Amino acid sequence: MKHGIYLPPFGDFADPRRVAELAADAEKAGWDGFFIWDHMFGPPAMPVAEAWTTLAAIAMTTSRVRFGAMVTPLARRRPWTLARQIATLDQLSGGRLVVGIGLGDDGWNEFGAFGEETSPRSRGELLDDSLEVLLLLLSGNAVSYRGARYNVDADPMLPVPVQNPVPVWAAVRWPNRKPIVRAARLQGCFPIFPRVEASGRQPEPPPVAEVDELLTELVEIGLPRSYDMVVRFSSHRLDAAARVDVAQAIFASGATWMLEGFGVGQAAAEVEAVVRGGPPTS
Repeated sequence: MKHGIYLPPFGDFADPRRVAELAADAEKAGWDGFFIWDHMFGPPAMPVAEAWTTLAAIAMTTSRVRFGAMVTPLARRRPWTLARQIATLDQLSGGRLVVGIGLGDDGWNEFGAFGEETSPRSRGELLDDSLEVLLLLLSGNAVSYRGARYNVDADPMLPVPVQNPVPVWAAVRWPNRKPIVRAARLQGCFPIFPRVEASGRQPEPPPVAEVDELLTELVEIGLPRSYDMVVRFSSHRLDAAARVDVAQAIFASGATWMLEGFGVGQAAAEVEAVVRGGPPTS
């Protein structure tokens, strides 16, 4: 199993230079990945960094770790603009980008404030259309597409990303079935479990039985062997022995990535100490 950092670029970490320096520290400490949230707003009056600009800074301060935004709501992104950003970042990093995609929500008025779609059904339709367009554009071929929301006739977008394909991980709110079908045709799944969400800013480990159940459903759909199952929680809340035990249990359940989750407004010094201390297996 691989271990990564999962950080909200809010508050003190709204400074992209500080995040990029922390990503370099994470690489030195033995982490395999460094992932950040993609939001327009956070809690009232809290600074927020733009995710994809921050990812460019991370690409320039690291050389080994995988990195990306977990997750980008496609309903508020033009897929052709995002395709350009993905190809450019993958080139810049030498093929280390991971793309996280999802529905997003309007919890901090990130859609409603701008007159964007607030209905989950409408955002889901936009997500599916955007994903189709995005994948076609990343192929490097000419695109002729007719969808529910987008009609595209475009020449090839060049250069293409270094990776073929760029790994795309889809967010899934378990046990909703439609996102699971969407995720099964991509390279990875980023599940959001109810108990983990309910545990607040520093989430608990996901129930192993639910991870097993989700993986079983994905296998039945036609899961490829190279598929990534990505779980996140705050293992730094546990003592050292428990951190290792929980990591091993999550790995045994079939997860391939464990992301160390941090809360909005968590003290920067605490976050930096955890990152520099390395993953649970070190």
